[in-house]
Amino acid sequence: MKPILSLSICILACAAATRTQAADDLTVVSNVTTNGKPAGSETMYISSDHIRTSQTGGTDMIINLKTGVMTTVDEKKKTYYEVTKQDLQAMQAKMAEKMNDPKVKQAMAMMQGMTNSMAVSTEVKKTGVSRKVAGFACEEWSISMGAMMTVTECVTNDIKYPVQSWAGLADFKESMRKSMSGSGFGPSAKASADYAEKMKSIKGFPVASSSTVDAGVMKMTNSSEVTEVRHTAIPESTWEAPAGFAKVENPMMKAFEEHGR
Repeated sequence: MKPILSLSICILACAAATRTQAADDLTVVSNVTTNGKPAGSETMYISSDHIRTSQTGGTDMIINLKTGVMTTVDEKKKTYYEVTKQDLQAMQAKMAEKMNDPKVKQAMAMMQGMTNSMAVSTEVKKTGVSRKVAGFACEEWSISMGAMMTVTECVTNDIKYPVQSWAGLADFKESMRKSMSGSGFGPSAKASADYAEKMKSIKGFPVASSSTVDAGVMKMTNSSEVTEVRHTAIPESTWEAPAGFAKVENPMMKAFEEHGR
């Protein structure tokens, strides 16, 4: 999942508790730019129990908030795979087994150190800038994660969205965090929870986002800006992989199995 998308979802999930009004299905279309060049459009479909993100010529992600199943659709390869709660539990068990390997322990320690450092150094604050995007008044927020990553989100309270879907997403993310807490990812899971707590100060729907990731040898910028908002019923077929697409094995599970041989 791209940094902008994950941040947007986190902002909306954190804001859900502060919104009480119901809303119809929501479709949001945005223009996307990567490293200063147009990268097509991205569409987010939101209903009370499903969320789907779709980018031109890329990979779609569908989250069923009722079952906790995540479906990833590859438009180019015409394939899809699912990640279930049982898959996550199985990966947790396999990771616990691998934690006896000194090399794995060392790699996990490095990863946890980076995650914890980013969470501790994260700062969330208003920039004082207000503007309009697609006709919606929004306020800018700055999210900095040390020197490695900076993000700007412009959020509005003028767009109604299905609050229950974001409440469900928050519950789903919490269940994932708990599932990781006993598999060697404990500190990272805690760092993720601390990060989410800081993000709760941002309330509203993000209509413009930009991020810069600077890893020293590589620097990447991404941005998105809403161009269209529709409050119309979303067809049920949106929550399924297209007809004719082949279901393939979850690559994460496959990787665990291959490394375990």
